[in-house]
Amino acid sequence: MLSGALEDGTRRESVYGGELLVFKDVQPLKEFCAFTDALIREVFETTDPVRAQFELGRDEYLLRVETLQKRFRKDARAKELFLAALGYVGVDLRRTSWDWLYLRVSPHGEEHSGRRTAKLGFHRDTWSSNVYAQTNWWAPIYPISPGRTMAFYGEYWGKTLKNTSGEWDLEEIRAGRSNAPLVPEPAEAVDTASELRPVIEPGDLLCFSGAHLHASVPNSTGVA
Repeated sequence: MLSGALEDGTRRESVYGGELLVFKDVQPLKEFCAFTDALIREVFETTDPVRAQFELGRDEYLLRVETLQKRFRKDARAKELFLAALGYVGVDLRRTSWDWLYLRVSPHGEEHSGRRTAKLGFHRDTWSSNVYAQTNWWAPIYPISPGRTMAFYGEYWGKTLKNTSGEWDLEEIRAGRSNAPLVPEPAEAVDTASELRPVIEPGDLLCFSGAHLHASVPNSTGVA
């Protein structure tokens, strides 16, 4: 847990060594969460965003998820606020390249599941990106719990795991093939004994290497 900024070189050394870093109480991120919450409420037309799925049928819910994610991805204010959060924790934005912001939605159960709300199985981001310097930044918009988070498998840090990256093709996803896997998958059994489910607060920022083996946690908590 970190309560202030961390210089780029120090942070890289920790992240590339397999550490999970949590920056606590990041002030610009609190504004980012409030902005995103307002956008979610607007798109879903609800006063209870984490239970919006129970007010909508599956198709309508997924349509609104798609609308929300597309608006969020292109929103200049969301980008501005998140970059401010990165700068707050010590990232030199002049020397940083970044991917699109992605707003993940994880509804309760399977009734409202779809391509845009799909749970990701065991994977390393490096299997698909092939960018071994990739650093991931993750933050919840609403309070989470061990049943509404992601899971890490530290035993596999520095340990090889057979996978399907050799056959995985990003172009199949871009072409809209519905049964194309979103990410490469393990080609052997995964030992989950080392599973860690981080629980952080809105306004906290988790930083980790894209080479970490991680997965979505199936949500059966009753809220998204």
